[in-house]
Amino acid sequence: MQTIKTAKLLVGLSCLVSIVALLLAVILYPRANWLFAFPLIGIALLILSALLAKDPTPRALADDIERLLAGDYGGWEVDDFEHQRIREPQLRELWRKSMEIGGLPEEWVRLDEERRNQLREIIRKLRAMGEAG
Repeated sequence: MQTIKTAKLLVGLSCLVSIVALLLAVILYPRANWLFAFPLIGIALLILSALLAKDPTPRALADDIERLLAGDYGGWEVDDFEHQRIREPQLRELWRKSMEIGGLPEEWVRLDEERRNQLREIIRKLRAMGEAG
């Protein structure tokens, strides 16, 4: 999990560097066209990051939902959960249902018992998927 966060940080930093490099190139070296390669490298890294991103495992997704439901989260965990790009259809459908049932994940701790039980059912389905796969 730490390597994923490190990779995301590096991609974000590369984007920032590419924007700053472009601005510096325009201001300091308007005739040095080779400096415009930096933004292209940043864009290529973003595309490569999106193409090589892996789906979370069903168990990891279940753990995330459980942690958010309990209110035991911090940092960017809510945003990371909301903005996942899941390609596997069954996993994506369960993730989507969790968002439909609970609304915004940061509000899951205030859900009524019926919705909490629906989210727990999704957690059970995800754990079953993880054991079957």
